[in-house]
Amino acid sequence: MANHLLFNPLSAAEEPSPIIDNRMLSDQVSTFLVRELIFGRLQPGQRINEAELARQLGISRNPIREAVRRLEERGLLVAVPRKGTFVRTFLLSDIDEIFSFRVVVERFAVEQALPQMSDADIDRIAGVVEAMVAAANANDEIGVVENDLSFHLEICRLSKNRQTLHAFTNIQAEVQMLITMAERQFESLMAAAVDHWPVVEALRSRDPAKAMDAITDHIRDSWRHLLEAYEREKPRSS
Repeated sequence: MANHLLFNPLSAAEEPSPIIDNRMLSDQVSTFLVRELIFGRLQPGQRINEAELARQLGISRNPIREAVRRLEERGLLVAVPRKGTFVRTFLLSDIDEIFSFRVVVERFAVEQALPQMSDADIDRIAGVVEAMVAAANANDEIGVVENDLSFHLEICRLSKNRQTLHAFTNIQAEVQMLITMAERQFESLMAAAVDHWPVVEALRSRDPAKAMDAITDHIRDSWRHLLEAYEREKPRSS
């Protein structure tokens, strides 16, 4: 998969970083950190070591500080006075708030989008699920997660309502982090991928109520998997 950064984080120790504007560099660091968060390479509760990141990426600490500050503003990182900055930990209330909001936004997106969808639009959405299945067959977790987000984002785009799309993209990073966490609770990557087919079938039916119920059931299925994992992993009182 192409790296969107101008530097290569795996070889930055051997090769000097190009001389570019620090603002551009902080944008790239933000993108890098978001991907690390989304795909679980930075774990909830983990401390962000700016000095180590600077060494790994072969750049100064200034653009890293700026990128970290931006992610704090987005709520993905949390600054703790005199202790440092840490990856956000999702509480049970966070999961409930995000998924209940998703149900509202995505049901509305389906209601708005379906009357405007062409057969080609639905075929394109089905193609995203096929790509998800192919990624699952290849044991490519990143491919499954990225196509999963694309599936939901495309439905919101097809609503042709800027506010609906804005509502979804505003929580996009959190949603993708939770999608990653949820898919690890399914029996397999394939089970997570094929869980999207009922939504496609409902869209093909052209029945708005059926399609809205299908997207709701799909979101609630992931929500349930996360809640079950939360219950398994929370500390037991002695």
